[in-house]
Amino acid sequence: MGRATVMVIGLEAAAVVVAVLAFGWPVLVIGVPALVGTALVLLFVRLSERPRARLAEARAARHEESPVPGGLMSGFFEVPVQPADPRTPAEDHTRA
Repeated sequence: MGRATVMVIGLEAAAVVVAVLAFGWPVLVIGVPALVGTALVLLFVRLSERPRARLAEARAARHEESPVPGGLMSGFFEVPVQPADPRTPAEDHTRA
């Protein structure tokens, strides 16, 4: 997530610089608040990842044992095993 955060902030800063060069300083009225808003959103997402990860770990710890195999539709989607080819490679006449 760190690389993506740096990339987003960097690209947005580059866009603001290009806009200032093209249109002048009034672009900063929109560009700087947008840059700050993006930084705040990314900070919020970063801080909210820790509690979500702890919650996922707690849920996984509650269900440490694996589920019992089988069930209502067990085997329904399994592909049947093909029987082994009784011919040996020396008897295979399909290859030239």
